[in-house]
Parts: sequence; C-alpha cells; structure tokens
Amino acid sequence: MFGKDGFQAASMGAVARAAGVSKGLLHYHFRSKEHLLVEAVRATFRQVYRRFDERFQRGERGLEPALEALDALWAAIREMSGWAPFMVETMSLAVEDGPLRDDVTGFMDEANEMLERGIQTVFADDLERLAVPPDRLTHLVRVSLNGLVVELAHARTEEERAEVDVMYADLRDLFSRVAYATPTTEAP
Repeated sequence: MFGKDGFQAASMGAVARAAGVSKGLLHYHFRSKEHLLVEAVRATFRQVYRRFDERFQRGERGLEPALEALDALWAAIREMSGWAPFMVETMSLAVEDGPLRDDVTGFMDEANEMLERGIQTVFADDLERLAVPPDRLTHLVRVSLNGLVVELAHARTEEERAEVDVMYADLRDLFSRVAYATPTTEAP
C-alpha cells in the first residue's frame, strides 16, 4: 500500500490518501504518523481484548482459551507485519521525553493492564497453578511479542516471515507446556 519502503517512509499525505481521508482531517486527529500508528495498534489490541474478555466472562477459562487469545494477538500483529519496521523505529524514538513517549507509554500501560486482566480472568480458577504470577506472566508475554515484532521488522522475504511464524509456534508451545508448571520462587 505504501511502496517498498512501507509506512515509515510514507508522508501524512500518503497515509491520508491511502485511508481515503483529507490530510487536514488526519492531522486534526493525529499529531504525527507515529501517533497514528500507536493509536491503530491500541485500537487493534482493544478489539482483541474485548472479544476475549466477553468469552472469559461467560466462563471460558483455562489454557485453551488463553492460547486462543494469544493466537489472536499474534494474528493481529502478523497482519500488521508490514508496519513492523516502523513499530520498532517508533519504540526506539519513544525514549526521549515528549508526546511520542507519552503515546507509547500510555499504550504500553493500557496493553499491560488488558493483558494482566485477561490472564487473571482466563486463569481465575487456577491462579495458584500458574508457573509465575499474572503480573510477571504479563511481562513475559509482552516481551516475547515485542521480540517477535523485532524479528518481523528484520524479515524481508516471505521465507523469513515464515521463520518468525515458527518462532511464534515455538513460543506458543513453550507457553502451553509451562503455564501450569511448578510455581517459581519470588522474583529477585
């Protein structure tokens, strides 16, 4: 959609044209394309969270629904794989104080809260059986997914992206094997 250099090289005008809206409207709602990206990812994560929270609230609990939710998160990330280099660049630019750091920090805080609530709800009947407490499991899942985004950003061919899919499958398998492992000691 944005050419060989992808979203990161696109101007706000190109993004507006691709979205079928005026550049002025885009600037009215988003300060920059980085802000737009953060909000697009945030909206996607909210949608996945709502879909699975409804299921969890209806009583669908345990490892299988948790794995389905993890699969849905991966599918959403994988769908945005063309944006992965820009996501990584945006995260690296967010180290400086300012609006972008606030946007990224706000998204990360919200994503952590949704993920932790989801973990607490889906494993509500088995919290004591988890290998690590929900707050630590939240961080492990987030760091793992962030690492896969970096791998996607580096992948240039379909073959390389398929290798990242295998990495996700391995992560999923590992998660399914250790989620209910013997609880660990407290974090140092």
